[in-house]
Amino acid sequence: MSVEQFLDALHAGDVERVRALLATDADARAAINAPISHFNSRPIARATRNLPLFDLLVQYGADPNLKSAWWAGGFGLLEYDCTPADAAPLIARGVAVDVFAAAHLGMFDRVRELVDRDPSLVHARGGDGKTPLHCATTVEIARYLVDHGAEIDARDVDHESTPAQYLVRAATAVTRLLLERGAKCDIFMAVGLGDAALVAECLRDDPEALDHRIGRGRFQVAHKGTRPATSGEIGERRGDIYRWVFDHYVSAIDVAVSLGKREILEQLRRHASPAQRLLAACAKGDRAAAQALIAAHPGIVASLTRDQMGLIADRAHANDTGAVSLMLDLGFDPLARGMASWEAFRWAAFHGNAEMLRQLLPHNPPIGIPDPTYHGTPLSHCLYGSLHGWEQGAYAASVQLLLDAGERFDPGVVPIGREDVDAVLRAFLRQA
Repeated sequence: MSVEQFLDALHAGDVERVRALLATDADARAAINAPISHFNSRPIARATRNLPLFDLLVQYGADPNLKSAWWAGGFGLLEYDCTPADAAPLIARGVAVDVFAAAHLGMFDRVRELVDRDPSLVHARGGDGKTPLHCATTVEIARYLVDHGAEIDARDVDHESTPAQYLVRAATAVTRLLLERGAKCDIFMAVGLGDAALVAECLRDDPEALDHRIGRGRFQVAHKGTRPATSGEIGERRGDIYRWVFDHYVSAIDVAVSLGKREILEQLRRHASPAQRLLAACAKGDRAAAQALIAAHPGIVASLTRDQMGLIADRAHANDTGAVSLMLDLGFDPLARGMASWEAFRWAAFHGNAEMLRQLLPHNPPIGIPDPTYHGTPLSHCLYGSLHGWEQGAYAASVQLLLDAGERFDPGVVPIGREDVDAVLRAFLRQA
């Protein structure tokens, strides 16, 4: 329990609570360098923007140069989500600038110094199994690495994605340089760059370009999250990092919409089939456009494939009540599965989205039925989401809806640790 309290205090950035725990608790002190935080990071990774906390952890033996224990490759403190301004006081405190950090921070002289000393570093692997080229934020550094033998289309281990895919938004000029040097392009990269000529090329060379969705099919990883994929398994799969660069489970049309690239959007729409345009309208929650397409193509919803029907689950995963409501009204299958093989109803439960649950309840939802991936029921997903969800949902109301619909639970799970949800569960037990 003391380690959990230590972690809670770390995540809260509460210097005095951390100080008290380290001073009085041997278990907290023993965890000072343990990979107990997000993505197997060390406690000190929570202190890069909290220098009093950083100094306190170092005082108790934290090693600022110990990388995370992430399975795909450990991260140092400076190579991810760290600006030059953040880095300066950390470097002054002894945090080493390795080739990944130098590339990320735009420190060309340091990159050159390290690679001149050890040319093999251009092929080294850092966090997520990225190469230094994946981290390069300036054209000068990227050009230097390529000129010294860096593999342009090397894939990282975790996301099986290339440097050009990683950098298409964070360092657009670097992606353009890599394309000039022969890097592979794809429809999402072309849209992200807003390059009409590249978009036309992708549409010409890939007949399925507008059917691709980030995190699905070709644009998902082959590995299972615990090991690198072999080159044979990867095959044509590529670009899972786009889930974080653009968004989860979106099409090229969706990306053009979200980035506000109007000319590219019109180019894609001219090329799109009616079904592709309908899916784009539904993803945006554009009822008028969707109804106009159905009026012009009366059988279009019935013609959609199971994968295309899965958009309703994907938008539930995104907690998009408006889009789910629209697709229900249009006749999409509410039991179509998306991410994790979950139906829209399970995602609504996870998010504590009581409004979405109410809309889906009349459509034969999987009440009390375990899912094929995590083997939990919608109620267990809701309880988990109430403690570990991405945002604050109406979890007490959602739990009540699920119980009224027939979900049941083991009394031994109460209390789960959330007061409003526990009150609903206890009231149900008293009435049973």
